Amino acid sequence: MKEQGKELEKTSRFSRLKIIYFLVFLLFSTIILRLAQLQILQGKEYAKELTTQSYKKDPIPAMRGNIYDRNGQLLAQSRPSFLAVFREQEKMKKEDYLQIATKLESMLSNTDKATLLKKMDAGYAYEKGSVVSTSRQMPKYLEKELKTDLTPQEIAMLAEHREELPGIEVVAKPIRQYHQNLIAVQAVGYVRPFHVAKDLGIGAYSEQDELYLPTQFVGLDGIELSYETELRGKNGYRLYELTADQTLVKQIAEVPPVRGNDVYLTIDQRVQEAARDSIKQFLPKLRASIADARYAKGAYAVAIEVKTGKVVAMVSYPEYDPNIWIEGPDQQTYEQIQYAVVNGTIREAPYDVRPLTGEAAIQENFKHPRSIVPSGSVIKPITVLLGLREGIIAPHDQWQDPGVYYYGKGSDRIKNDGGHAYGVLTPMKAIQKSSNTYMARIGEELSRRKQGASADLLHRYYEKFGLGVKTGVDLPAENAGKEDYLVMNENYGPLAAMVQASFGQQVRATAMQLATYAATLANKGTRLQPQLVDRIVSPEGNVAKTFAPQIISTFPQPDAYWNVLAKGMELVTQPGGTAVQAYKGVPYRVAAKTGTSEQDIYIPYLAKDERTGIEKTKWKRHARITNGVSISYAPADHPILAVAVIVPEGGYGGRSAAIISRDIYEAYDKYIGLREK
Repeated sequence: MKEQGKELEKTSRFSRLKIIYFLVFLLFSTIILRLAQLQILQGKEYAKELTTQSYKKDPIPAMRGNIYDRNGQLLAQSRPSFLAVFREQEKMKKEDYLQIATKLESMLSNTDKATLLKKMDAGYAYEKGSVVSTSRQMPKYLEKELKTDLTPQEIAMLAEHREELPGIEVVAKPIRQYHQNLIAVQAVGYVRPFHVAKDLGIGAYSEQDELYLPTQFVGLDGIELSYETELRGKNGYRLYELTADQTLVKQIAEVPPVRGNDVYLTIDQRVQEAARDSIKQFLPKLRASIADARYAKGAYAVAIEVKTGKVVAMVSYPEYDPNIWIEGPDQQTYEQIQYAVVNGTIREAPYDVRPLTGEAAIQENFKHPRSIVPSGSVIKPITVLLGLREGIIAPHDQWQDPGVYYYGKGSDRIKNDGGHAYGVLTPMKAIQKSSNTYMARIGEELSRRKQGASADLLHRYYEKFGLGVKTGVDLPAENAGKEDYLVMNENYGPLAAMVQASFGQQVRATAMQLATYAATLANKGTRLQPQLVDRIVSPEGNVAKTFAPQIISTFPQPDAYWNVLAKGMELVTQPGGTAVQAYKGVPYRVAAKTGTSEQDIYIPYLAKDERTGIEKTKWKRHARITNGVSISYAPADHPILAVAVIVPEGGYGGRSAAIISRDIYEAYDKYIGLREK
């Protein structure tokens, strides 16, 4: 029985296994049949469906951060705008472009078909009633902006006639707008489309394609460029599923853009405007009243807070309206603004030859200095300090000024202005009277003692005050100025170089460098980096970054030496000083030094080479001009503000640059206060 039971159990188990095998076979057969159906019978349908589906990523440009002055006054903002753009279609002909431009002319206000055809940049232009071929300015695939700030009526008109306007679309984009009162326009800078900046090789844009859309605005100069990473934000996108005929199936995803941070400058709009207006109103009076200043058309001024290095005002005059960059200036407009775009307080800005254009403008520009000129007598406090430190003079030395100083073998000479002999001079009085002979005496003795090491020693002194080196201000392409005495030292030796440099004829500095120098004098040798940005604020209004004063170097000296310089500069604004009229009646004491630098201007001309007979460009002396320069700080006993002004071809510094400096102090005192903080 037991054996029989085991046999029955075995038979039952085998039967169950057969059923399981059958079910598994049936299941796999079903799967195989279904796979065969999908692959063989319906495969073509699914393959067709896959090839007809596509995805489109629609970028959402980030809103650029705003730029404010120190008090929150808006200087540059991004705002939404509706634009008419042109996307060139395949197989378009010359007639198509003209037809579109002609129709748009009647739909868009304040425009014409010639301008529209030029902005379409399709290789054609409308001139004298006909279409002519021209070169393209941008790649064919880029959309071209035809008009910004469309009105509701214009948008409706374009929508109604959409079928008649192939390639024309209305898009919403953020555009950049600058303060209508032109506040520190060169310092703030401007923006241009990314593809323009990339083609120009600006910054690191050539390696940042993934961050920008081709037509997205990016910084091209000023704060807009220096703080591009803070201002730009981060683009977003929408991802759509489309059919082969570009019909929208659904939106798959959306990544919102991140707005850029806001940048708050150290500039005070009120002081900035007052400084600019002072220059604008003063220059015509200067040209009319002083013969030596009859060509003075530009001025460059920087005001720095002594204890922090914060730049309160920074004027490069003439100015221009940076809002022209919204749509981009045409060639004629650019030829006019090119004399005002460059920031002359940190770089070489050209002389303003307007209204001349073309070759006449080029030739006239040769006849005038640019914004970086010989600094003149404002350098003399450094010469006196060098003399004190090197033991050439002492704080209470007395020296009889002869009016004319002969040096070397006695054949070379240096004269005071007008050949005046100032009598017995102390170091302080030498600064007050701006004696060239006193400084030449120090320069000659320096060359005698230091010989070939003289130029290097002088360079170290200048560097301690921010001359001959970049100041580090947070703006692009700063110029380090020029130390002509180094060239003179190589060509003529240390004697000539040191004597000529001693009274400022061999140093050319920017207004920013001179302001740093003045602040360093006020700080008794502590040199701060000029600061243009006060803080960075996130889109949520939180302070993301602040900027503390940065000490670049110190130059410790005995108080007796600093007192000589301070007292001498204060005497400059007192009776007998070169700036007494400029600061007459101010309710605080000012320490200043004026400069009137002489500069020879050379112009090019063509002359035949005697040996080859080939015409070559040569240079001849055109004129000797005088530039007005001034450095100062106030109040003299508790310095708060340092100011530097350069007026190329401005004549005497006491009659030109110092007048502008006074107006800047008055504006600062009115709006902020010249009080110890």
